[in-house]
Amino acid sequence: MKKTIFTFVLTMLMCVTEGNSQVLNFSNFKEKVVTPSREAFNKASTDKERDSLMFVPHKAIKNLVGSPMPEFTAQTLDGKPISKQSLAGKIVVMNFWYIGCKPCVAELPALNRLVDEYEGKEVVFLAFGNSSRQRTVEDFLPKHDFKYQLITDSESYSNMFLATAFGFPTSMVFDQDGILRHISAGGFVDDRAKTAVFNEYSPVINSLLIQKKVK
Repeated sequence: MKKTIFTFVLTMLMCVTEGNSQVLNFSNFKEKVVTPSREAFNKASTDKERDSLMFVPHKAIKNLVGSPMPEFTAQTLDGKPISKQSLAGKIVVMNFWYIGCKPCVAELPALNRLVDEYEGKEVVFLAFGNSSRQRTVEDFLPKHDFKYQLITDSESYSNMFLATAFGFPTSMVFDQDGILRHISAGGFVDDRAKTAVFNEYSPVINSLLIQKKVK
C-alpha cells in the first residue's frame, strides 16, 4: 500500500512539473508540488526514490512563468512603501537572499551591475532579505555594496514568492503587467558569480523594454 501511494504521488508530481497538465502559480504551488513531494519523500523506501523527489520543487520552477505577481505591500530600508500597485507599468526584478548565504553574497557584483545598466529606465530592483534590519544595517552594509532597494525581515515574502521552496538566492523578473517572465534559483561561489546573473537577466530585461517600445 505504501509503495502504491508513493508511485501515485510521484506520477502526479511528474505530470505537474514536466507535463504542465495543471497550471501552477504562486498561490497553488505549495499545494500541488511542495507538500505532495515532501509527503512522497517521507513514504519513499529507497535512496533512488528519495533522490527522484528531492529537487522536484526546483525542477518545477520554470512552470511558474506566466503567473501574476502576488498582492503584497512592503517597506524598503529607507522607508519607501512598495506594493504590487505601485509597481504597475514597470519591469520588476526581485532577489531573495540572506546574509549567511555564500552564493547570495558572491553574486552581488552581478546584481549591482544590473542596477547600473538600467539606471534611468522603468526597471525596479528589489531585494528581500531574510536577515534582520539591525544585522543588515550594522553588520552587512558597511562591508558590502548592495544597490537594490532592500527589504529586511522578509521571511514572509520569501514564503509568498516561494523562494524558501526553491532555495537561495532566487531571482525573478516580472513584466510591466505584473506577469512573471523569468525565474531561477541557486548560484555560484566562484568567479562565475560575478557575471552569471547579469548575463542571464539582462537579455530578459532588454526584451521587455523593447516590447514596451513596440506597443
